[in-house]
Amino acid sequence: MARARRRSPLRRRSDRWRSALVEIQALGLVAVAVLCALLGLGFYQQGRADALRVAQSLHLAQARVTGRPYPSGVGGDLAQVSWTAPDGSTHQGVAGVPASDHTGDQVQIWLDGSGNVSVGPTTTANVVGTAVISALLVMVGADAVLLCAGAVARSRFNRMDQEAWAREWLVYEPLWSRRR
Repeated sequence: MARARRRSPLRRRSDRWRSALVEIQALGLVAVAVLCALLGLGFYQQGRADALRVAQSLHLAQARVTGRPYPSGVGGDLAQVSWTAPDGSTHQGVAGVPASDHTGDQVQIWLDGSGNVSVGPTTTANVVGTAVISALLVMVGADAVLLCAGAVARSRFNRMDQEAWAREWLVYEPLWSRRR
C-alpha cells in the first residue's frame, strides 16, 4: 500500500518530504524519550551519591523542644531546641520539628560534623522526584523544539506548494477558462 502511494503520479515531491518529516519526527520523539530516561537515571545516580556523601557527614541527636513551634511554610514547623553534645555540653538551635510537637517533646535532629543543626540527608523519594521532574522537563523542551521545527518545515512545504500551484495556474487557467 505504501509503495503504491509512492509511485502515484499525483504525489508531489513535497508530499514525499512531508512523509519523511513525519518519520524523522517520530524517530526523534522516541530518541528524545530514551535519552531523557537515561538522563533521569544519571540524575538519580548522582543525587543518591550526593545524599550518601552528605549522610556520612551527619549524625542524629536527641533534642528537646524548648520554644513554641512556629510554621516554616514548607513541610512542618520550626522550633527552638536544645541537645547535649557527646562531651556533655548543652547546645541550642532552631530545627525543623513535626507540626504536632509541643514544648518539652523529644525530637531527633541532624547535626553536622561541628555539632550545628543541619538539614537531614536527601531522601530517596526526593532524589527520585527531582530526577523524574528534571528528565521530564528536558524531554518536554526537546519535544517542543522538535515539534516546532516540524511545524516550520511543514509551513515551508505549504508555501512551496502554493507557489508551485500559482505557477501552474498561470499556465492552465487560460486553457480551462478558454481565454487566450
